Amino acid sequence: MSVFKGRLLTVLFVALTLLQGERAQAELIATAGETKLVELSPLENGTSALTLVWTIDHPTLDRTAAMSAAIASVVTGGTSTRSSYEVSSFLKLKGVEQKIGRSGKNLTLTVSAPSDVFPEVLVHLENVLLEPRYTPNWYARELETSRPVISTRTRQPSDVLNEITNYLEFDPAATDEETLETDFQFGRPAQVILRSEGEEVTRRTVRLINSLPGARFRLGRALSKWAEGWTGANGAPFALPKGIVHLADPYASEMLILLANAKAFSNAQDQLGSNLLVDYIGANQGSEMFRVIRQSMRASYDPRADFVVVGKNKAVIALSATVEASAWPEVHGKIMEIYQGVRDGGVVPESLEIQKDRLDRTYYHRFFTDPDWGARQFLDEHPDGVEGEITLPLFEAFRTVSTEETIENADTLLPPVEEFLVILIGGGVSPSADMRSDVYCALPKGAPISRCLNKLSNAEY
Repeated sequence: MSVFKGRLLTVLFVALTLLQGERAQAELIATAGETKLVELSPLENGTSALTLVWTIDHPTLDRTAAMSAAIASVVTGGTSTRSSYEVSSFLKLKGVEQKIGRSGKNLTLTVSAPSDVFPEVLVHLENVLLEPRYTPNWYARELETSRPVISTRTRQPSDVLNEITNYLEFDPAATDEETLETDFQFGRPAQVILRSEGEEVTRRTVRLINSLPGARFRLGRALSKWAEGWTGANGAPFALPKGIVHLADPYASEMLILLANAKAFSNAQDQLGSNLLVDYIGANQGSEMFRVIRQSMRASYDPRADFVVVGKNKAVIALSATVEASAWPEVHGKIMEIYQGVRDGGVVPESLEIQKDRLDRTYYHRFFTDPDWGARQFLDEHPDGVEGEITLPLFEAFRTVSTEETIENADTLLPPVEEFLVILIGGGVSPSADMRSDVYCALPKGAPISRCLNKLSNAEY
C-alpha cells in the first residue's frame, strides 16, 4: 500500500520589489530560482497543512538558531494591522498549529489547521510574512529558546543526543555569532510541501508563493558562506570518535550512561533493519533493556535505546540509562551484554515481528497526522526537491524487509560495541583502568560535550 501520492508543480517567479519601510534593510532569505511545490497525500485527521522550506545558506549552529528565532518571531509577533495578541487569538480561534523545524540545510515552517478554515489561514500567513512586526526583545526571547541546551547541565539523554547530532551535522569549527544580530525577512521559499485536497487551497498556495519576494542571484557572501558551512560538516565522514567522555560530579547520587555511534547505511532496507534491532534492544516496554535493567535488576527507571535519523540513510544509535551512582559499572556492563547478544543474533523472531508492526503503524500514523514529521521524511530523502516521480524508499522498505534476514545480518546492521562513544555524567567511581585504556576525556562541569568530542576527534587527550 502506498502511503503517499506525488504531484509536482513548478511555481513561476513573479518579480516583486522589496517591501518598503523598516524591513527593507533586513537580510532576505529567499530562493533566486523557482519554488518547487509538491503535493503529498492529504492528512487523515480533518486538517490541511503547508510546509515552507527555506535553504540555510550558511548552516552553522549560530545561524540556524538565529533563523529559527526569526521565523518564530515573524509568525507570532504581529503585523502592521494585527497586534501579537490579535495574532495569538486568531491562531487559537482557528485551531492553527505552527511548527518550526530543520532537515539538513533546510529550515521549515509547517502550518496546519482544520481544512474548512485553511484558506483563511493561508491569507493570514501571507500577511505575517509580508508585513511582520516584532520587537528586538521578542526576537531575543525566541533566540533563547532556539539555542542548543548544554546537556551536562540537564543530564537528560535527549539533550545529550541533540548535542551529538548537532556535532555531526554542523562544522564544529564554524561560527557565525554576528548573524545573531541579523534582521531577517523571509521571502519565496525554495520548496513548498502541501497536504490538502482542495483546489482552492492549491490556488491560494500559489498566490502566497508569488506574493513573496525572491532573491537576486549573487556570487557574494551568501555563496561563499554556504560553501564554507557545508564543506566543513558534510565533507567529513559521518562518524563519532571512539573513547570515553566523563564528567565527574562527586555530589551527584546518579550517573547518566550513554553509548552512541553514528552509522551510515547503504540503503533504506538496511536502515530499517537496524532500526528494528535497536527497538528490540530498548525502545519500549517490550524491549530487552526494559525487561532486564528496569524489571529484573530494578536499576533504572528510563533504560532505552534510540535510533535518531540524521538524513538519508544515516542515524545515531544510542543506548542510555540513568542509574544509582554506585551501580553504574554493573549496569554499563549489562547494557553492553544485551547489545552484543542481539548483535550476535540472540533475537526472538516473534518479538522482532511485533517491533516491526509497531514501527510500521507509527510511521503510517505520523505521516498522515503529523505534517511536520512527514515533511522531514520527504526532505531527508529529497533535500533539494524532486522532479518526476516522488519516492520515499523507507516507507516501501516495510514491505520488503524480512525479520529473519534482519536477525541473520544483525552483525552488519549494528556496529561493534567497541566502536561506541561512551558518555558518563554524574557520580560514582571513575571508569576502570581497562575502560580508560581507550581514549579518555575529562569534561569540566557545565562544559558542552562538543568540547570533548573535538579533543577525541583530534587526538588531543
